Amino acid sequence: MTKTLKRRFIIFTMIAVTCLLIFIVLAINSLNWVMLERQSDTVLETLVDADGAFHKMDFDRPPPFSRPLDMDRMRASRFFIVRSDLSGNIVDVNIDQISAIDQETAKSYALKVLKTDAVSGRVDGYKFVVKQMGLGQLIFFMDTSEQSESFRMVLFVSTAIAVLCWIMLLIIVILLSGKVIRPVLIGMEKQKQFITNAGHEMKTPLAIIQSNNDTMALIHGENKYNVHIRNQTKRLNVLMSNLLTLAKLDEEIPLPTEAVNISEVANELLPVYMEDAQARNLRFHVHIEPDIVIQTNKDSFRQMLTILLDNALKYTPDDGYIRLSLARDGRHVLIIEENTCDPSLEPDSERLFERFYRGDAARTQRKESSGYGIGLSAARAICENFGGKMTAEYSSAESIRFTARF
Repeated sequence: MTKTLKRRFIIFTMIAVTCLLIFIVLAINSLNWVMLERQSDTVLETLVDADGAFHKMDFDRPPPFSRPLDMDRMRASRFFIVRSDLSGNIVDVNIDQISAIDQETAKSYALKVLKTDAVSGRVDGYKFVVKQMGLGQLIFFMDTSEQSESFRMVLFVSTAIAVLCWIMLLIIVILLSGKVIRPVLIGMEKQKQFITNAGHEMKTPLAIIQSNNDTMALIHGENKYNVHIRNQTKRLNVLMSNLLTLAKLDEEIPLPTEAVNISEVANELLPVYMEDAQARNLRFHVHIEPDIVIQTNKDSFRQMLTILLDNALKYTPDDGYIRLSLARDGRHVLIIEENTCDPSLEPDSERLFERFYRGDAARTQRKESSGYGIGLSAARAICENFGGKMTAEYSSAESIRFTARF
């Protein structure tokens, strides 16, 4: 439990840190891209307004977080201009402000823009704006490669810093996780010790009560009070057994395992339950494949199967049915217990595995044989302790299915 809790704490913390760092990187680079786009748009608009001619200009106050424009920045911009007539023929090309473009390439870009009839946009890394000029039009192209390179640089640096911070935080979390979860572990350890000690201490009084009750029944005869005492002591014994099982599984002390023929274990348990089912007019269907062997603890497996069958008998209404199937499924072994039930008590079948949870919200005991809501939790814990997985689902409107996969 200590290692599991520590691992979960580290995973949860690092997931939160990862989400935060991703958000920060995305926010920084999104803001950076918006600023770069706004700056390039401002430069291009200024060039268009001046028809590409450099003369003394009055620059507006820049938007927040933007660099102010001046003549040096304007002259440093890389652009070319193509003039066309109304028929779309190229009349003139000005490539004085750029060396990476020749006359033919500039014409090809202009023809692409003229075919789209777009007023502004991008083409192969160049922003363009079309301006009507008398009987023709000017097409301004501005190189945005510097903008893209600046964006990529910020993206790389911010990502590298985020990764470095993630690694440093991972080391810090690993080193401090023990101290952080220590109070939780101490509380859990005290809880387990209390359950274990209380369970062992209650065994003797319960045995004495049961013995005295049986003696009184022999001397004075059986009556309803003897029956009630016997039923309640049996319920308490089952409760303490399940609590001790959970406490033992939480201690991370591996139980001894062996190759167990679970088909034989199931067949040994069935006669008693089939008799009880027959007495209540329940239909009991069984399908057990022979000689299914898995590596597990025999006593724990028997307890898990007993819990499932006990639960089925307790909550299956009269004239209902119980189905038990134990079969191979490729590399896995499936144990399926299905029975009639009342799903209106708890629509969420997963809640049935919560400790001390029962479907009736008022926690009233409809039957003397009803449980304490700890059995299914213990069954799932046993299943998971040996590498299995137990789930519950409503297979129909009036039946529930428990599946253990090993």
